[in-house]
Amino acid sequence: MKFEAATIKDIAKALGVSTSTVSRALRDSHEISPETKQLVIECAERLNYKPNPIALSLKEKRSRSIGLVVCEIANNFFSQIINGIESIAYDKGYNVIITQSFESYEREVLDVQFLSSRGVDGLIISLSTETHDLSHLKTLHDRGLPIVFLIASPMKSIHTK
Repeated sequence: MKFEAATIKDIAKALGVSTSTVSRALRDSHEISPETKQLVIECAERLNYKPNPIALSLKEKRSRSIGLVVCEIANNFFSQIINGIESIAYDKGYNVIITQSFESYEREVLDVQFLSSRGVDGLIISLSTETHDLSHLKTLHDRGLPIVFLIASPMKSIHTK
């Protein structure tokens, strides 16, 4: 059985009102009476309705997600970076979609294509050791996608005598 999240259509059907009424009530529009708003909110809670993030991203023209391409999550350096990025992103209301290139240029290109097709608001990437051509990133950057590059290895300690 496939999971299907509750929609505004489900709320409208349950209450015998239009989807536009449900939408306006959920947006707290002045056009909807307080009583109707309350009924819609109660029904939404009962059906465990959550706004569709894909629909919201189309409307707002942002996904509230950041794409992250690392070489390998198991690498302690990257796991610490991921922890920090996710912590800050979460505090700012963003989700992080993590992919791994496994040091493969082809995999990196596919990961970047996947993330950009999902409409990420920005990209953080550690280039694979095989990467010598940045055209897959330049094209996206030229179209306005913010890109941050990670340096793949931590700085070595410098000891002086």
